[in-house]
Amino acid sequence: MEQNNDYIQSQNKYLLQSLHDSEDKYKILSETIFEGIFITKDGHCIEASEYGCEMLGYTREEIIGIFSLDVIAEEHKEIALERLQNPSDSPIEVSMIRKDGSKFQAQIRAKTQVKDGDNLRIVVIRDISDFKKSINRVVESEHKYRAIIENAADGILIGNTKGEMIEINNGFCQMTGFSQEELLNKHISSIFDPESLKERPLRFDLVNVGQNVIIERDIVAKNGELIPIEMNSKRPAEEYYLAVVRDLRERHQAEEELKRRNEELELAKEKAEESDRLKSSFLANMSHEIRTPMNGIIGFAELLKTASLTPDQRQDYLNVILSSGQQLLNIINDVLEISKIETGQIKVESVPFDILSMLREIITFFTPVAERSNNKITLNTSKCNFAILSGDPAKIQQVLTNLINNSLKFTESGEVEIGVITYSSETQFYVRDTGIGIPDQYMHTIFDRFTQAQHDGVNKQKGTGLGLSICKKLVDIMNGSIWVESEVGKGSTFYFEVPYLIY
Repeated sequence: MEQNNDYIQSQNKYLLQSLHDSEDKYKILSETIFEGIFITKDGHCIEASEYGCEMLGYTREEIIGIFSLDVIAEEHKEIALERLQNPSDSPIEVSMIRKDGSKFQAQIRAKTQVKDGDNLRIVVIRDISDFKKSINRVVESEHKYRAIIENAADGILIGNTKGEMIEINNGFCQMTGFSQEELLNKHISSIFDPESLKERPLRFDLVNVGQNVIIERDIVAKNGELIPIEMNSKRPAEEYYLAVVRDLRERHQAEEELKRRNEELELAKEKAEESDRLKSSFLANMSHEIRTPMNGIIGFAELLKTASLTPDQRQDYLNVILSSGQQLLNIINDVLEISKIETGQIKVESVPFDILSMLREIITFFTPVAERSNNKITLNTSKCNFAILSGDPAKIQQVLTNLINNSLKFTESGEVEIGVITYSSETQFYVRDTGIGIPDQYMHTIFDRFTQAQHDGVNKQKGTGLGLSICKKLVDIMNGSIWVESEVGKGSTFYFEVPYLIY
């Protein structure tokens, strides 16, 4: 009997020690885990771990007796109430409210335990605010990455270690006309012309050792167009390649445009310099051209004062004065004419006129001039099918006069022929001479201002160098064209056409 009592006492002592050890273990466990542990009965807290109290901002005394829904944010009370009414072991995520009113995101897991006939809920609460922020940052980063990739103007290709395209952005699709589905999982070499790859292969070997490979090449668009691109390839990670593709079409166009503009500027500069040189030459020439007839006029006018002059001498002096005056008038007229043309003061008329009568008058006027140089001037109207034309007779006559005067100036003991040919949509005039001709180096500048062709062994002719320039500008104003054919030693033929002159 005494032996049984000792056994019972020993067992009770063991049970008490076990219970004490169990409570210590629970306390150690609950206070070590960084999760709040709560025991509730009928939704009210009857026990809480120290970390759980700190999580909610209450003391143990304050949290005992609190109803579960009182620490749940308003927007999640409904889901918490449903879980309270229908207990489940699956976790839920809710916003919880601390004593100070601040909120945090929490994951709640609960398990039902029966003790002494009471249904107790062991509730474990984990603060997942930082985790949620991390997730949000990852999601936000992914969204930013996607936004950058999809909205990038450059094409972006991501390929696997086999060189197959596994991701293509919208920029590349818009550049080439392909859809993503048409390119996905195809080898990157498929977007290049096979022949070009033989000459300039893809340098996976350089990319694989960590080098950035930047190269300009052409890719083939869906419509077959070759698109010049700059491709920057690298391998940022072991499992994939990255290629950034930039369309160079606009850059090339801009470069071509810049080159064209630079060439135009250079040409304009050369023209300006040439024009400046010609103007300087013109002013020097004009000074000489004006001074010569003026000296003749003044000198022979002074000689007319001589009382002992015979009538023949007086007549010769008057002829020199008249000739010099006419020469001076021609110079002034040329300068005024080119000035009027360049300032837009010349207007084109369109009136009916008798072309044959005009040409005969011109021949009559120039016959004495031609005879002084032992030249013969003729008229050819065999291919003129209309007597009356419609146009600006004054300008046509001025062009013909300048061309004839120019031909007579460079022809000695030869022939000058004036002709007219009528077509269905234009009328062509020509002045052909048997003079000294025009050297090749002057053919492209013969209609420029202040320009006169120079010939070896031929003295420089008098004049401003404006006559042919005036002809060209007048023909341009009439929407016509003018050109010359010439051979040194055989003569020149000047042509000009004016459209729709038939009346």
